Amino acid sequence: MTLHKNDWRWVERTFWGDLRVLLGQRRLAWQLYIADIAEQRRNSGLGLFAPFISVLVHVALLGTVMSLVFRESVDTFIPFFAISMSFWQAISTFISDTAHANEKISRYISFPSVSGYIVHMVACYEFLVAVVLKVLASVVVISVVNFYALSHANIPAFIISVMLICLLLISWALPISFVFDRVRVLRGFLPQLLFAIYLITPILWNPSRIESHRWVVDYNPVFHVMEAARSPLLEGEVPLVSYAVVLGLTAIGVALSAALFGANRNLVIYRWVA
Repeated sequence: MTLHKNDWRWVERTFWGDLRVLLGQRRLAWQLYIADIAEQRRNSGLGLFAPFISVLVHVALLGTVMSLVFRESVDTFIPFFAISMSFWQAISTFISDTAHANEKISRYISFPSVSGYIVHMVACYEFLVAVVLKVLASVVVISVVNFYALSHANIPAFIISVMLICLLLISWALPISFVFDRVRVLRGFLPQLLFAIYLITPILWNPSRIESHRWVVDYNPVFHVMEAARSPLLEGEVPLVSYAVVLGLTAIGVALSAALFGANRNLVIYRWVA
C-alpha cells in the first residue's frame, strides 16, 4: 500500500485515508486482540472461554426463570431468548468498550503509522469471536430443551447478518467514542441507558406479546438489529426489512464518522499533549 504526502502520520490523514491504512493493518489488529485475550486469561483464568460460560449459565438459569414469569414453555422461550441474549451481550460490550476507546487510541499517538481506527477493529474482532462462542453456548442449551428449534436455520443468511452487524458497529464506533469522551458524565449513565434499551427491545420478551402496540417494535432500530441476527437461525428466513434498516444505520454511522473524524482526533491529541 502506497501512502501519499504525510498519510503515514495518523494526525494528518483524512477519514478515508485512515480507513485505507486500517485495511492494511488487519493482522496487527488481530495480534492486539490476541494480546488482550492473553491479559484477560492472566487476570481471570478463562480467556476465550469466558463468553461461552457466561451465556451458558445466563441462558440456562435466567431463561428458565423468565419462561415461568412470562408463562411460556421453556422449549419455545429459551431458543428466542438465547440467541437474543448472545447478540445483545456482545453488542453492549462493544458499546461499553467503545465509550472509553479514545483513551486506548491515545496510547498509539507515539506510533504515527498506526491507524486511529485500530482499537475499533480490535473491538470488532472481539465482537466476532464473542458472538461465535456465545451462539455456540446457546446452541448447546437450545439442543437440550428443544433439539429441533434450529432445524430450519439459514446459516449463509446468519453469516451475512453477523457481517452486517459488525459493519454497523464499527461505523458507529467513532461517533460513540466522541460523544462519550466529549461529555464524559454520560459514561456514568451508560449502564442504565443500555439496560433501558434492553428492556424496551424484544430481547427478554417476544414481540408477539404487544401486537396491539406493534409500532413500539417496528420503529425500534435495535429490534431490527436483533431480528437480523435471530430470524435466519430461528425461522430460516432472510429478514430483508431488517437488513435494509441495518444498512441505513450503517450509512448514517459512516457519514457521522467522516464528519466527526477531525474533531475526535483533536480531542485525543490535545488531551495527550496536556
